[in-house]
Amino acid sequence: MKICVVGLGNIGFNLFTYLDRKFSGEVIGVDVNESRVNELRRKGHRVTTDYRALTGIEVWLMAPSTGNQGQNLFSALEHMIICPGSLISIESTLPPGTMMRIREFLEKRGFKLGTDLFLIHVPHRVMFGVDKTVCDTPRVMGAFTRACLEKGREFYNPLVPLLVEVSDVRVVELSKVVENVKRYVDVAFAQEIYGYCVSNGMSFDDLRMAVNSKNNVELLTTDWGIGGECLPKDMSFLRTVCPSALLEGAEQADQDYRERIIKQVGTGKEVWVRGLSYKTGVKDLAHSRAVDLVRALEASGNTVRVEDPLFSSDELSAAGFNPIDELEVNYENKKENHLAARVILDRQKALEIK
Repeated sequence: MKICVVGLGNIGFNLFTYLDRKFSGEVIGVDVNESRVNELRRKGHRVTTDYRALTGIEVWLMAPSTGNQGQNLFSALEHMIICPGSLISIESTLPPGTMMRIREFLEKRGFKLGTDLFLIHVPHRVMFGVDKTVCDTPRVMGAFTRACLEKGREFYNPLVPLLVEVSDVRVVELSKVVENVKRYVDVAFAQEIYGYCVSNGMSFDDLRMAVNSKNNVELLTTDWGIGGECLPKDMSFLRTVCPSALLEGAEQADQDYRERIIKQVGTGKEVWVRGLSYKTGVKDLAHSRAVDLVRALEASGNTVRVEDPLFSSDELSAAGFNPIDELEVNYENKKENHLAARVILDRQKALEIK
């Protein structure tokens, strides 16, 4: 069985390496980012930028970054050499309505779904820092025909712990977007309550412990704001088709929270920012609200220095940041009082300025 993973970002590469272990020698990856492909080739991975080299593929797993209208996905479909009888699984998160557009695109190319081509939607699910692979959690699958569902079931059942089949593919599209937006709203709520606790001299940690003692309730932690690629993007997807005062309020609450941090710091300070990755425990600066914070603080006239246990000083310097020296950190941690001109910000206590 010849398998191709389209898109080799965080999600696609995780899928690629997982399948390569399962189907050794049968998996190839493709990405339009030439530097990314060259990097992976140097590490020994079987990847390419050339769709013309991808012939006889039986299973296409689509995991490119979607783009705000699914344009990256359609660009890939334009370049693919699709053989009759192949399975195309869309794993990317989609703006609602995209699967119907994909169906129309394929039918215009002469393919009949469920007969000579099998199209399914199986949105990826992974929480980096918790899950090891994109196949560790239950997956939801939908399709336009029963034959497509059967073909998808044959491929995915051996790979995932549970395959949840839904008859309406629109529900599958919406399910992934709703999962992420639900988390967005939950984080925004936590930020609001955290701000209230800080303003009133109460412990947010104690409040979380009290609230979360009820087994069907979870008050989340906070960070530098709601970052990463998925949550803000999927909020945009949902708000496009589902105008809502609640969703608008969650976005505004997150913006207010991030602006409050900057306002509290003020200007003309030396600021230490502890925690730069987009998410605790995940070594990635892309879409990090901490990076946005550093740049905003600098624009406000502050000198900003950074620290993150996942990155060396050299890595932080290479990324354009001014790292905090380890000796300074050890010395500062021993002091009871900090210099008045220095502000220390920690990612999960962002409003508690030291």
